[in-house]
Amino acid sequence: MNYWIIGTLILALISPVFYTKSMLAGKSKPHKVTRLIVWLAAIAGLLGVVHSTNIAGIIFAAIFFTRATYLLVMSYIYGVGGATKLDKYCLVIGILALLLYVITGNGLLAISLGILADLIGYIPTFVKTWHKPDSEDPTFFIIEGVASLFAVIAIWQLRVDILFPIYFVVCSAAVVMLIYRKPLLKKLRPRRSTTLDAPQ
Repeated sequence: MNYWIIGTLILALISPVFYTKSMLAGKSKPHKVTRLIVWLAAIAGLLGVVHSTNIAGIIFAAIFFTRATYLLVMSYIYGVGGATKLDKYCLVIGILALLLYVITGNGLLAISLGILADLIGYIPTFVKTWHKPDSEDPTFFIIEGVASLFAVIAIWQLRVDILFPIYFVVCSAAVVMLIYRKPLLKKLRPRRSTTLDAPQ
């Protein structure tokens, strides 16, 4: 394992600590459907590498599953959602995509279906964060994004398994942008002229 993979593993273990602190403080409220689909994806990922000789891949899958299980439990204690029509549709479609992911086996189609399932699972979180930016912890997603970026650098080849970490970088960045969108928009908007700004 190179240093980038080690960095990814360390960050993957650290990020839930910040998320937990935020949940216990009553700030972050993870979405239950998102965490359920991510947990199911983690099971599928673990089953996919159980007979692999790639030690790094097995370690990644094991850590991902352990984290997903922990965050699923925490979401049902401190989280929100799971009852709206959108939540139910995302859950059904996400599970179908995951089933296809397991059935198709390895390859580009399987990876694409896995990403699709995870993306569908994140839709309720995107919607929730759009309406309530304070309900998610930016530190958690920033660390997740950096960890995934390290994984991209570690792989750094045109292989199908690089698609997952690229997706996680984009997904983490999207959540961070949604959290900070209002302050960013305020900074980007031109300052309104006042009587003091008016030409004399």
